[in-house]
Amino acid sequence: MSAPRRPSPASPRSASLLGTDGTPVATNSGVNDNAAPWLLVDAGNSRIKWALAPAARPAHWRAASPSFLASGAVDHAEWRTLATQIRAGWSALAADASTTSDADGRHFAPNAAPLAIGQGGQHDGFICPAPAGVWLTNVAGDAAEQAVRMTLQTLWGMASADWLQVLRASDARAGVRNGYHTPSQLGSDRWASLIGAHAAWPGEHLLIVTLGTATTVEALRGDGDYLGGLIAPGPALMLQSLAQGTAQLPTLDATMPSGGQAFARSTTEAILRGCAAAQAGLVERSYAQLEAQLGAPVRCVLSGGARHALAQTLTLPFTEHDQLVPAGLYEVALNAAESSAAKATETHTPAEAPLDAGQARGGV
Repeated sequence: MSAPRRPSPASPRSASLLGTDGTPVATNSGVNDNAAPWLLVDAGNSRIKWALAPAARPAHWRAASPSFLASGAVDHAEWRTLATQIRAGWSALAADASTTSDADGRHFAPNAAPLAIGQGGQHDGFICPAPAGVWLTNVAGDAAEQAVRMTLQTLWGMASADWLQVLRASDARAGVRNGYHTPSQLGSDRWASLIGAHAAWPGEHLLIVTLGTATTVEALRGDGDYLGGLIAPGPALMLQSLAQGTAQLPTLDATMPSGGQAFARSTTEAILRGCAAAQAGLVERSYAQLEAQLGAPVRCVLSGGARHALAQTLTLPFTEHDQLVPAGLYEVALNAAESSAAKATETHTPAEAPLDAGQARGGV
Protein backbone atom coordinates (compact mmCIF):
# COMPACT_ATOMS: atom_id res chain seq x y z
CA MET A 1 0.00 0.00 0.00
CA SER A 2 1.33 3.41 -0.90
CA ALA A 3 1.65 6.07 1.78
CA PRO A 4 -1.21 8.57 1.92
CA ARG A 5 -0.57 11.74 -0.04
CA ARG A 6 0.14 14.84 2.03
CA PRO A 7 -1.45 18.13 0.98
CA SER A 8 0.76 20.42 -1.04
CA PRO A 9 2.03 23.32 1.09
CA ALA A 10 2.23 25.58 -1.93
CA SER A 11 -1.33 26.89 -1.82
CA PRO A 12 -3.08 26.59 1.57
CA ARG A 13 -6.14 28.56 0.48
CA SER A 14 -7.11 25.98 -2.14
CA ALA A 15 -7.37 23.07 0.30
CA SER A 16 -10.60 21.37 1.37
CA LEU A 17 -11.62 19.77 4.66
CA LEU A 18 -11.33 16.06 3.87
CA GLY A 19 -12.50 12.92 5.54
CA THR A 20 -10.38 9.80 5.95
CA ASP A 21 -11.45 8.63 2.48
CA GLY A 22 -10.26 11.86 0.89
CA THR A 23 -13.72 13.26 0.14
CA PRO A 24 -15.02 16.64 1.37
CA VAL A 25 -17.03 16.44 4.58
CA ALA A 26 -19.64 18.70 6.14
CA THR A 27 -18.70 20.93 9.05
CA ASN A 28 -20.73 22.73 11.69
CA SER A 29 -19.63 26.11 10.32
CA GLY A 30 -22.69 26.75 8.18
CA VAL A 31 -20.44 27.76 5.27
CA ASN A 32 -19.02 26.14 2.16
CA ASP A 33 -17.92 22.69 3.31
CA ASN A 34 -15.18 22.55 0.68
CA ALA A 35 -13.31 25.46 2.26
CA ALA A 36 -10.73 24.62 4.90
CA PRO A 37 -10.84 26.64 8.13
CA TRP A 38 -8.51 29.35 9.36
CA LEU A 39 -5.98 28.39 12.01
CA LEU A 40 -5.73 31.15 14.63
CA VAL A 41 -2.92 31.05 17.21
CA ASP A 42 -2.37 33.23 20.29
CA ALA A 43 1.02 32.86 21.99
CA GLY A 44 0.52 34.46 25.39
CA ASN A 45 2.88 34.76 28.33
CA SER A 46 1.89 31.39 29.80
CA ARG A 47 0.26 29.32 27.05
CA ILE A 48 -0.15 28.93 23.31
CA LYS A 49 -3.84 28.88 22.40
CA TRP A 50 -5.32 27.91 19.05
CA ALA A 51 -8.68 27.79 17.30
CA LEU A 52 -10.09 26.64 13.97
CA ALA A 53 -12.52 29.15 12.43
CA PRO A 54 -14.77 28.84 9.35
CA ALA A 55 -13.22 29.97 6.07
CA ALA A 56 -16.07 32.45 5.51
CA ARG A 57 -18.14 34.26 8.11
CA PRO A 58 -21.19 32.10 8.93
CA ALA A 59 -24.60 33.77 8.84
CA HIS A 60 -25.09 32.96 12.53
CA TRP A 61 -21.65 34.20 13.63
CA ARG A 62 -21.60 36.55 16.62
CA ALA A 63 -18.29 37.94 17.84
CA ALA A 64 -19.90 38.45 21.26
CA SER A 65 -20.26 34.66 21.63
CA PRO A 66 -17.99 33.06 19.02
CA SER A 67 -18.42 29.39 18.23
CA PHE A 68 -15.13 28.11 16.85
CA LEU A 69 -14.94 24.73 15.16
CA ALA A 70 -12.30 23.51 17.62
CA SER A 71 -9.88 25.06 20.08
CA GLY A 72 -7.27 24.20 22.68
CA ALA A 73 -4.15 25.34 24.51
CA VAL A 74 -0.74 24.09 25.63
CA ASP A 75 1.79 25.44 28.10
CA HIS A 76 4.91 26.81 26.46
CA ALA A 77 6.96 23.97 27.93
CA GLU A 78 4.67 21.49 26.13
CA TRP A 79 4.68 23.22 22.73
CA ARG A 80 5.77 20.02 20.97
CA THR A 81 2.27 18.62 21.56
CA LEU A 82 0.64 21.56 19.78
CA ALA A 83 0.67 19.81 16.39
CA THR A 84 -0.89 16.70 17.94
CA GLN A 85 -3.63 18.80 19.51
CA ILE A 86 -4.45 20.70 16.32
CA ARG A 87 -4.48 17.50 14.31
CA ALA A 88 -6.75 15.81 16.87
CA GLY A 89 -9.14 18.74 16.65
CA TRP A 90 -9.21 18.60 12.88
CA SER A 91 -9.61 14.83 12.84
CA ALA A 92 -12.53 14.98 15.30
CA LEU A 93 -14.12 17.74 13.25
CA ALA A 94 -13.94 15.61 10.12
CA ALA A 95 -15.11 12.44 11.88
CA ASP A 96 -18.05 14.03 13.67
CA ALA A 97 -19.06 16.82 11.32
CA SER A 98 -22.73 16.66 12.26
CA THR A 99 -22.09 17.65 15.88
CA THR A 100 -22.67 21.33 16.66
CA SER A 101 -20.05 22.75 19.02
CA ASP A 102 -20.98 24.69 22.14
CA ALA A 103 -20.26 28.40 22.57
CA ASP A 104 -16.64 27.72 23.44
CA GLY A 105 -15.98 25.30 20.60
CA ARG A 106 -14.62 21.82 21.11
CA HIS A 107 -11.56 21.65 23.32
CA PHE A 108 -8.77 19.10 23.22
CA ALA A 109 -6.55 18.17 26.15
CA PRO A 110 -2.77 18.61 25.77
CA ASN A 111 -1.94 15.10 26.95
CA ALA A 112 -1.11 13.50 23.60
CA ALA A 113 2.39 12.50 22.53
CA PRO A 114 4.18 14.93 20.21
CA LEU A 115 4.37 14.23 16.50
CA ALA A 116 7.67 14.08 14.66
CA ILE A 117 8.46 16.73 12.07
CA GLY A 118 6.68 15.87 8.85
CA GLN A 119 4.50 13.17 10.46
CA GLY A 120 1.38 15.28 10.99
CA GLY A 121 -0.98 13.19 8.90
CA GLN A 122 0.57 9.86 7.99
CA HIS A 123 0.22 7.28 10.72
CA ASP A 124 -3.53 6.60 10.82
CA GLY A 125 -4.80 7.55 7.36
CA PHE A 126 -6.15 10.98 8.28
CA ILE A 127 -4.63 13.70 6.13
CA CYS A 128 -4.69 17.01 7.95
CA PRO A 129 -5.69 19.48 5.22
CA ALA A 130 -3.94 22.77 4.69
CA PRO A 131 -5.77 25.70 6.32
CA ALA A 132 -7.23 28.73 4.58
CA GLY A 133 -4.46 30.66 6.33
CA VAL A 134 -2.67 30.96 9.65
CA TRP A 135 -2.71 34.08 11.85
CA LEU A 136 -0.65 34.60 15.01
CA THR A 137 -0.58 37.03 17.91
CA ASN A 138 2.58 36.67 19.95
CA VAL A 139 3.79 38.41 23.09
CA ALA A 140 6.08 35.55 24.16
CA GLY A 141 9.09 36.34 21.98
CA ASP A 142 10.94 34.76 19.08
CA ALA A 143 11.03 31.30 20.64
CA ALA A 144 7.23 31.13 20.69
CA GLU A 145 6.97 32.19 17.05
CA GLN A 146 9.55 29.57 16.12
CA ALA A 147 7.54 26.94 18.02
CA VAL A 148 4.46 27.82 15.97
CA ARG A 149 6.42 27.65 12.71
CA MET A 150 7.79 24.23 13.66
CA THR A 151 4.25 23.10 14.47
CA LEU A 152 3.16 24.09 10.96
CA GLN A 153 6.11 22.21 9.50
CA THR A 154 5.17 19.14 11.51
CA LEU A 155 1.64 19.19 10.13
CA TRP A 156 2.22 20.32 6.55
CA GLY A 157 5.91 20.21 5.64
CA MET A 158 8.78 22.66 5.59
CA ALA A 159 7.28 25.26 3.25
CA SER A 160 4.22 25.73 5.48
CA ALA A 161 6.18 27.93 7.90
CA ASP A 162 5.84 30.66 5.28
CA TRP A 163 2.04 30.58 5.60
CA LEU A 164 2.23 32.27 9.00
CA GLN A 165 0.92 35.83 9.13
CA VAL A 166 1.92 37.60 12.34
CA LEU A 167 -0.43 40.32 13.53
CA ARG A 168 1.22 43.54 14.66
CA ALA A 169 -0.49 46.67 15.87
CA SER A 170 -0.92 49.35 13.22
CA ASP A 171 -2.60 52.74 12.83
CA ALA A 172 -5.99 51.18 12.08
CA ARG A 173 -7.52 47.80 11.31
CA ALA A 174 -10.98 46.23 11.13
CA GLY A 175 -12.74 49.38 12.31
CA VAL A 176 -10.40 50.16 15.23
CA ARG A 177 -8.06 53.18 15.21
CA ASN A 178 -4.96 52.96 17.38
CA GLY A 179 -4.53 55.89 19.78
CA TYR A 180 -0.97 55.05 20.83
CA HIS A 181 1.65 57.73 20.07
CA THR A 182 3.69 54.90 18.49
CA PRO A 183 1.04 52.39 17.32
CA SER A 184 3.51 49.52 16.87
CA GLN A 185 4.28 49.54 20.62
CA LEU A 186 0.83 48.17 21.44
CA GLY A 187 0.95 44.42 22.11
CA SER A 188 -0.56 42.30 19.35
CA ASP A 189 -2.79 40.45 21.81
CA ARG A 190 -4.21 43.72 23.11
CA TRP A 191 -4.71 44.91 19.52
CA ALA A 192 -6.58 41.71 18.64
CA SER A 193 -8.71 42.02 21.79
CA LEU A 194 -9.71 45.56 20.84
CA ILE A 195 -10.70 44.40 17.36
CA GLY A 196 -12.65 41.44 18.76
CA ALA A 197 -14.46 43.59 21.31
CA HIS A 198 -15.38 46.25 18.76
CA ALA A 199 -16.78 43.54 16.47
CA ALA A 200 -18.74 42.06 19.38
CA TRP A 201 -20.32 45.33 20.54
CA PRO A 202 -20.08 47.85 17.69
CA GLY A 203 -21.10 51.36 18.64
CA GLU A 204 -20.73 50.74 22.39
CA HIS A 205 -18.15 52.41 24.62
CA LEU A 206 -16.07 49.63 26.17
CA LEU A 207 -13.69 49.12 29.07
CA ILE A 208 -11.89 45.88 28.19
CA VAL A 209 -10.19 44.17 31.13
CA THR A 210 -7.99 41.16 30.44
CA LEU A 211 -6.65 39.24 33.43
CA GLY A 212 -3.75 36.90 32.83
CA THR A 213 -0.09 37.07 33.77
CA ALA A 214 -0.69 40.82 33.52
CA THR A 215 -3.91 42.74 33.96
CA THR A 216 -4.60 45.12 31.08
CA VAL A 217 -7.33 47.74 30.91
CA GLU A 218 -8.30 49.25 27.54
CA ALA A 219 -10.60 52.19 26.79
CA LEU A 220 -12.38 51.88 23.44
CA ARG A 221 -14.88 54.43 22.19
CA GLY A 222 -17.98 53.26 20.35
CA ASP A 223 -16.75 54.63 17.02
CA GLY A 224 -13.63 52.44 17.19
CA ASP A 225 -11.19 55.02 18.58
CA TYR A 226 -8.79 53.40 21.05
CA LEU A 227 -8.18 55.95 23.80
CA GLY A 228 -5.36 54.12 25.58
CA GLY A 229 -4.89 51.61 28.36
CA LEU A 230 -3.23 50.50 31.58
CA ILE A 231 -1.01 47.53 32.50
CA ALA A 232 -0.60 46.08 36.00
CA PRO A 233 0.53 42.76 37.50
CA GLY A 234 -2.09 40.05 37.18
CA PRO A 235 -3.63 38.34 40.24
CA ALA A 236 -1.10 35.48 40.38
CA LEU A 237 1.88 37.75 39.72
CA MET A 238 0.72 40.13 42.45
CA LEU A 239 0.57 37.27 44.96
CA GLN A 240 3.90 35.90 43.78
CA SER A 241 5.63 39.25 44.17
CA LEU A 242 4.51 39.46 47.80
CA ALA A 243 5.86 35.99 48.53
CA GLN A 244 9.19 36.66 46.81
CA GLY A 245 9.70 40.17 48.14
CA THR A 246 8.98 39.46 51.80
CA ALA A 247 10.49 37.11 54.36
CA GLN A 248 7.39 35.65 55.99
CA LEU A 249 4.45 35.92 53.60
CA PRO A 250 3.41 32.64 51.93
CA THR A 251 2.93 31.86 48.24
CA LEU A 252 -0.79 31.56 47.51
CA ASP A 253 -2.94 30.58 44.55
CA ALA A 254 -4.83 33.38 42.84
CA THR A 255 -8.25 32.56 44.28
CA MET A 256 -9.95 35.79 45.23
CA PRO A 257 -12.40 35.66 48.17
CA SER A 258 -16.03 36.62 47.77
CA GLY A 259 -18.34 38.20 50.33
CA GLY A 260 -17.44 38.40 54.00
CA GLN A 261 -15.85 41.29 55.85
CA ALA A 262 -13.87 44.01 54.13
CA PHE A 263 -10.91 43.48 56.47
CA ALA A 264 -9.30 40.08 57.01
CA ARG A 265 -8.44 38.37 60.30
CA SER A 266 -5.69 36.06 59.03
CA THR A 267 -2.53 36.61 57.00
CA THR A 268 -3.66 34.38 54.15
CA GLU A 269 -7.02 36.09 53.89
CA ALA A 270 -5.41 39.52 54.21
CA ILE A 271 -3.17 38.82 51.22
CA LEU A 272 -6.02 37.48 49.09
CA ARG A 273 -8.39 40.30 49.99
CA GLY A 274 -5.70 42.92 49.54
CA CYS A 275 -4.80 41.72 46.04
CA ALA A 276 -8.48 41.36 45.14
CA ALA A 277 -9.13 44.93 46.27
CA ALA A 278 -6.17 46.18 44.24
CA GLN A 279 -7.41 44.46 41.07
CA ALA A 280 -11.02 45.55 41.59
CA GLY A 281 -9.97 49.08 42.48
CA LEU A 282 -8.00 49.42 39.24
CA VAL A 283 -11.01 48.32 37.20
CA GLU A 284 -13.65 50.33 39.06
CA ARG A 285 -11.56 53.52 39.06
CA SER A 286 -10.90 53.13 35.32
CA TYR A 287 -14.59 52.49 34.68
CA ALA A 288 -15.65 55.62 36.55
CA GLN A 289 -13.02 57.73 34.78
CA LEU A 290 -14.05 56.50 31.33
CA GLU A 291 -17.76 57.12 31.96
CA ALA A 292 -16.94 60.62 33.20
CA GLN A 293 -14.69 61.31 30.22
CA LEU A 294 -17.25 60.15 27.65
CA GLY A 295 -20.37 61.30 29.47
CA ALA A 296 -22.12 58.10 28.43
CA PRO A 297 -22.65 54.52 29.64
CA VAL A 298 -19.75 52.09 29.29
CA ARG A 299 -19.80 48.29 29.04
CA CYS A 300 -17.12 46.57 31.13
CA VAL A 301 -15.83 43.39 29.46
CA LEU A 302 -13.82 40.82 31.46
CA SER A 303 -11.55 38.45 29.57
CA GLY A 304 -8.46 36.32 30.16
CA GLY A 305 -7.73 33.11 32.00
CA ALA A 306 -7.61 34.74 35.44
CA ARG A 307 -10.83 36.74 35.11
CA HIS A 308 -12.71 34.47 37.53
CA ALA A 309 -10.42 35.71 40.31
CA LEU A 310 -12.00 39.15 39.93
CA ALA A 311 -15.56 38.35 38.89
CA GLN A 312 -16.81 37.89 42.48
CA THR A 313 -15.12 41.06 43.74
CA LEU A 314 -16.30 43.75 41.33
CA THR A 315 -19.27 45.89 42.32
CA LEU A 316 -19.99 47.15 38.80
CA PRO A 317 -21.88 45.29 36.03
CA PHE A 318 -19.71 43.42 33.54
CA THR A 319 -19.83 41.02 30.60
CA GLU A 320 -17.50 38.01 30.36
CA HIS A 321 -15.82 36.98 27.10
CA ASP A 322 -13.13 34.31 27.10
CA GLN A 323 -12.10 34.42 23.42
CA LEU A 324 -11.51 38.08 22.54
CA VAL A 325 -8.09 37.47 20.98
CA PRO A 326 -9.17 34.70 18.57
CA ALA A 327 -12.37 36.64 17.80
CA GLY A 328 -10.21 39.63 16.87
CA LEU A 329 -7.82 37.48 14.86
CA TYR A 330 -10.79 36.07 12.97
CA GLU A 331 -11.96 39.59 12.08
CA VAL A 332 -8.45 40.40 10.84
CA ALA A 333 -8.27 37.20 8.78
CA LEU A 334 -11.69 37.77 7.20
CA ASN A 335 -10.95 41.43 6.46
CA ALA A 336 -7.61 40.54 4.87
CA ALA A 337 -9.23 37.82 2.75
CA GLU A 338 -12.04 40.14 1.64
CA SER A 339 -9.53 42.86 0.76
CA SER A 340 -7.43 40.42 -1.27
CA ALA A 341 -10.52 39.15 -3.08
CA ALA A 342 -11.60 42.70 -3.91
CA LYS A 343 -8.17 43.55 -5.29
CA ALA A 344 -8.15 40.36 -7.35
CA THR A 345 -11.57 41.26 -8.78
CA GLU A 346 -10.34 44.72 -9.72
CA THR A 347 -7.27 43.24 -11.38
CA HIS A 348 -9.32 40.84 -13.50
CA THR A 349 -12.13 43.25 -14.43
CA PRO A 350 -11.64 44.18 -18.11
CA ALA A 351 -11.26 47.90 -18.71
CA GLU A 352 -13.86 49.63 -20.84
CA ALA A 353 -12.80 50.13 -24.44
CA PRO A 354 -11.81 53.75 -25.17
CA LEU A 355 -14.20 55.80 -27.29
CA ASP A 356 -13.18 56.35 -30.88
CA ALA A 357 -13.18 59.84 -32.32
CA GLY A 358 -16.70 59.52 -33.71
CA GLN A 359 -18.16 58.31 -30.42
CA ALA A 360 -16.36 61.07 -28.54
CA ARG A 361 -18.10 63.65 -30.78
CA GLY A 362 -21.45 61.92 -30.29
CA GLY A 363 -21.34 60.18 -33.69
CA VAL A 364 -22.39 56.63 -34.44
